[in-house]
Amino acid sequence: MPDPQNNAALKAAKIAVIILSSLIILALIALVVGAVMKLQGKGGKAAPAALPSSFTLAPGSQILSMESQPGRVILHIKTATGEEVDILDTEDGHLVGQVKAPER
Repeated sequence: MPDPQNNAALKAAKIAVIILSSLIILALIALVVGAVMKLQGKGGKAAPAALPSSFTLAPGSQILSMESQPGRVILHIKTATGEEVDILDTEDGHLVGQVKAPER
């Protein structure tokens, strides 16, 4: 009768248990390292630099309407040379896009 301790299936099962156990340990270590980095502020996105920004209208310009969208402010402006639509970023106030229509 063959010895059950020397069975090939048993050896394969032991190897599988050892490999899966080591993978679980590595995953737990990665989880702890990730949590520590996140708590220290080293993980994820870097905080955006606070840049002062302003949007100045041209002399004689007038805001006709203003709309807001997620992350954007849309201004309909009448200028001396015609009308324009300015799209501003709400986070830092920079000009994202501009559409100009000349006066008729």
